[in-house]
Amino acid sequence: MKYLHITLAILAIFINTSLCQTEGISVPAAASAAGASTYSCDPQVCKLANGCLCASKNPPNGLSQADTPQFVTVTFDDSIQPQLYKTAKRMLNVTNPNGCPGRGTWYVSMQYTDFSLVQQWYSSGNEIADHTFTHVGTPSDKEIVSCREMLNTYGGVPNGKIQGFRAPFLNYTKETLHQLSKLGFLYDSSASALQDDAYWPYTLDYGMANDCWTGICGSAQSKIPGLWEIPMYAVLDNTSAPQLMDVYIAGQPKDVEDWSLNTFNKHYTGGRQPFGIYVHPTHLTGYPGLPDPAPKLDGLVSLIKKLSEMPDVWFVTNQQLLQWMKNPVKASELGKQDYMRCEQPVIAKEICNGLDDDNNQNVDEGLMNSCNFGTTTFNTCFNCPSTAPTLDMPTPVTAAQNGSAGFRYPIPINCDTKWWDPIGNACLCTTNECQYKDTAVPVNRTSNGNGVVSSGPGTSSDATTQTVHLNSLFIISVCIIALFF
Repeated sequence: MKYLHITLAILAIFINTSLCQTEGISVPAAASAAGASTYSCDPQVCKLANGCLCASKNPPNGLSQADTPQFVTVTFDDSIQPQLYKTAKRMLNVTNPNGCPGRGTWYVSMQYTDFSLVQQWYSSGNEIADHTFTHVGTPSDKEIVSCREMLNTYGGVPNGKIQGFRAPFLNYTKETLHQLSKLGFLYDSSASALQDDAYWPYTLDYGMANDCWTGICGSAQSKIPGLWEIPMYAVLDNTSAPQLMDVYIAGQPKDVEDWSLNTFNKHYTGGRQPFGIYVHPTHLTGYPGLPDPAPKLDGLVSLIKKLSEMPDVWFVTNQQLLQWMKNPVKASELGKQDYMRCEQPVIAKEICNGLDDDNNQNVDEGLMNSCNFGTTTFNTCFNCPSTAPTLDMPTPVTAAQNGSAGFRYPIPINCDTKWWDPIGNACLCTTNECQYKDTAVPVNRTSNGNGVVSSGPGTSSDATTQTVHLNSLFIISVCIIALFF
């Protein structure tokens, strides 16, 4: 129930009721069409070779529908905790056509997050992305940067691999999008897309093309070269009302599956646009004294399994999706791409890298630090801070001193997480295939007081994010009250 208020807010936007007909719901087609008419992008000028792509319902680079992979993105929002992690892993228990496991993206907020699980999620081939430090509606640079710093420092995720962002409450603005570009993010995934504006991911060189009811489309301020937008694709229920986050809350499991399959098939038999499943795993995880969510989770797992059994369906992270977007290949060639491979390192001993290196069914057994600050507790393969992290000081001075027994060495820029031994201070990658170079350029660098310099967030090649008008927040508040009374 911790995130009930978030879910109700999102449902208030997407449920068409007599009390809560917002501009994005009561007239979605008209609003979308009106906004979209102001979007103009010339594909003869905006070319992938130059890092630019116009919004389109058709596959990129002229690929035919039959040759285009059908991507499914499963994303998770908010903190990573042990029971939530199990829920997410169960949902992604599928195999892609090349024999590799399905992958997902987690937009992580810092409060209550266990950073050892951040590392395990990432090392298993999934994506870790930024969801701000305190899950605030209109984030400052500090909210975004502090989150990214902690994911790197305590989760061991290279700065250059933290490329995505989703706005808390999906409350993105033009200002937030510019922040992301300035901070070097590759993409944003906060804007909603109905059937009329269900575009493939695109860059914001010519501004926002979907979610136009927010008023952002056609705005010169939304033109942000190189920043990608990955729309969140809505599912239409049996009354044609769009459902977005946590669709499983809007109806009985069988109904939700039918709605989802119907929308999926429109993508699959149409322009093959990606299909998204967006969840707060806390709603699907059982807690004492609360209604059993097992039927909803079982229904969602059943849906995912059915999708995975269809030809040319691939469960990918948003990063993998964009890697394909930048260089589209036929579905028959996708499994051979480096970013779709799933080989795990062969390491002779168990190191604290988020993997079960010695195959004893225990990850990082006996190697993790437990950092306990009363109200803040988390595990990590790296150094515990001497005080609880805060927004102003997300990575305080470490408890262990550099060079002393028990000190953990931060991940360097030339080694990926699963190869790095933070205790032995060694990168165990010995071949060209596993070499990694973090090309992110730190925005700021601060010493942790022990002679070790920790990098702030880096700049990557591109980025994207979307926005929900603040006046809509008032409407949402009214809708929440109406839902309760």
